Amino acid sequence: MKKFYIAALTLFMLISVLPLSAHAGLTDRGNGLVYDDDIDVTWLLNANYPEATMTWTDAVDWAENLVFGGYDDWRLPLSDACTGKGCSESEMGHLYYLEGVSSASPGIFTNVKLSLYWSSTEYDAALAWRFNFKYGTQSTGKKVQRRYVWAVRDGDVAPPVVPEPAGAALFIAGGAVLAVRRLRKKGRLHRRLSRPFIQQ
Repeated sequence: MKKFYIAALTLFMLISVLPLSAHAGLTDRGNGLVYDDDIDVTWLLNANYPEATMTWTDAVDWAENLVFGGYDDWRLPLSDACTGKGCSESEMGHLYYLEGVSSASPGIFTNVKLSLYWSSTEYDAALAWRFNFKYGTQSTGKKVQRRYVWAVRDGDVAPPVVPEPAGAALFIAGGAVLAVRRLRKKGRLHRRLSRPFIQQ
């Protein structure tokens, strides 16, 4: 019977831990940084950090010179050549279509504007790609136009750690196993002590 309880407890702990550790998507790393483990990039939490719109050239320069959170390798998001709605392969398209981030529903981000954001990807000498977080559309625009900017960098900003709920569950499961072992030992000792003493 005790083996059944141990197996049931272990199974319960594994079921409650697995969904937490297998979760993919956006993680608030603190200090104004959000990690996207789907595409392995880190975003600024504030989608309008400079509180200004810029031409494309100024936006590229701003991102390349940005120092934030101790990192100096920021850039504008990458784009692909998709036009219109459903462009989920670009980094901003991924946020909008796969993570559900929009100006109406920013999720864990702040200041997501209901307008166009520059990407770092050029179309030609006069045009660059941009993304609209109100409608989810991607298009090109003249580089001299003023648009919003959102900085991103490659990789994570923190080493991977075991999520606290998973650690707590493992601690509880380990404690339960130790408690059952201790009870077994006490039971054996009690059985030995309760046997009649036979002299030889």
